[in-house]
Amino acid sequence: MPFRSSAKRRGQAKTAVLVVTLLVTTAIAIWLWTRTGSQPAFEAGRSVGEEFLRALQHGHPDQAWESTTAEFKSAQGKEAFMRDVNSVKFLQQPLDFVSVQSVTVAEQPRTEYLFRGKTGETVRILLGQEDGEWKVDRCLR
Repeated sequence: MPFRSSAKRRGQAKTAVLVVTLLVTTAIAIWLWTRTGSQPAFEAGRSVGEEFLRALQHGHPDQAWESTTAEFKSAQGKEAFMRDVNSVKFLQQPLDFVSVQSVTVAEQPRTEYLFRGKTGETVRILLGQEDGEWKVDRCLR
């Protein structure tokens, strides 16, 4: 009789190990499937930059401000942002997309989108991810 009960326990242990292995494998697969990339897809990032610039162009700097990361907001307060944006006249004109490239900021990869005005002024927009959403992390002239 002791032989049979120990064989039964070994069978239960194998089942428990298989169940745990299956659960861990499933959790890893779900995590890999649902995580977002470290950089935005080209069109998605370009769209974020264009919406930010369009809000500025149409006189809605408050909407542009809302599309920025917390890091952007802490680096430049809202009042300073509004003042700076209103003083840069070419931001109120249509800007055309020129190029995209990967850059490193503080040892973190970022995607930089370059836009140019009709008179040659350029704006570089760097994106960062916040709460699973791509937002403007920096706007450099």
